[in-house]
Amino acid sequence: MKKQLLVTGMAALCVFAVYTSNSTPEPDFEPPPTKPKAYPQVTTVQPRIGSYRASIKAYGEIAPVQTLNLAAEVSGKVVKLSPYFKSGARLKAGDTLLRIDDETYHEAVASAQSARAAAEVTLLQQKSNRTQAKAEWKRSGLKGSPDSKLALYEPQVKAAQAALEYARRTLAKAKADLDKTIIRVPFNALVISRSIELGSYVQAGSELALLYGTDQLELTLPLAAKDWQHLPLPPEKKARWQVKLTDTANENRWQGYVDRVAQHVDSQTRQRSLIVRIDNPLDHNPPLYPGTFIEADIPGKVLEDVWQVPASAVTQNNEIWFVNHEQILTKAPAKLRLRMLDKAYLLPNPKLEQALIVALPLASYLPGMKVEPSPVADELSTLSQAEPSGKISP
Repeated sequence: MKKQLLVTGMAALCVFAVYTSNSTPEPDFEPPPTKPKAYPQVTTVQPRIGSYRASIKAYGEIAPVQTLNLAAEVSGKVVKLSPYFKSGARLKAGDTLLRIDDETYHEAVASAQSARAAAEVTLLQQKSNRTQAKAEWKRSGLKGSPDSKLALYEPQVKAAQAALEYARRTLAKAKADLDKTIIRVPFNALVISRSIELGSYVQAGSELALLYGTDQLELTLPLAAKDWQHLPLPPEKKARWQVKLTDTANENRWQGYVDRVAQHVDSQTRQRSLIVRIDNPLDHNPPLYPGTFIEADIPGKVLEDVWQVPASAVTQNNEIWFVNHEQILTKAPAKLRLRMLDKAYLLPNPKLEQALIVALPLASYLPGMKVEPSPVADELSTLSQAEPSGKISP
């Protein structure tokens, strides 16, 4: 009995303990804060209206204005060769390159001089004969003229005069051939290659060397029709249309000027060319060499009252995306005036002057999306704006 009462008491005690523990009030706690909804971040720029000068980029290879395959005009053995006549040498106009054996040509001059002297004597004799024949005809008392013109030596005198003229021309040619045995540089030139050696025998017409003129080089720049739309009319001859030139390999820079504008469209490329000239290219620091591949920066017209934005802001569909004051995405057609390097120039949209332009729109964007704009540094304030005039800068 006592054992049964003991078990019953212990059970009651356990029930009381469980009740007591369940009735203890829970401690107070705060629920975790609710995270704000995250929206996609977009990089934006604030458009500003300004005036900017168009700059057309074009590429080409520097070429000499004067190129000459120097050839011999007479035949003979090369008996003297200038030590400066070698590839890579820079020579002045009139410098002697080589001499051809001239013995034969001296003989030709002497022979021609003898023939001229003989022709002069013959002419004098025929003129004397004519004078004497006319006097005898007059003394004869005969009227009119002789039946034959030979009687008064008129044909003989004309033949002697022609023979003398031929002798004079033969002498002049012989002297010219003698002069041609000395080969000189016809203009200030760079020797690109030499084709003969001392002792070589050359024929008239044999190539001796390839020369490039050093006074001027030129650069031909093919331009598409859309590029010509942004170029001004060439200035007057007194003012030069300056062009900046950059070596694509090492960033060396030079200044050139537009020499002429091609007045035809190439039938293969469908482009028209601008020809830029550089004076005394080897005297520049650093020198500009023929064959250099060049990037040309051609100043164009001034684009007035346009937006300048990153070129990446204009999509392939020629659209631009905006973020309005409610941070909602929208898009509009891009009225593109010019795309130049990493910049695009647009006609302003008056309805969107206070909006932010998306610098790099994604294909996943949809109109009406809420985004979080992230402005970039103000590029417009750091870029050089053009002067208000549309004239070419000197």
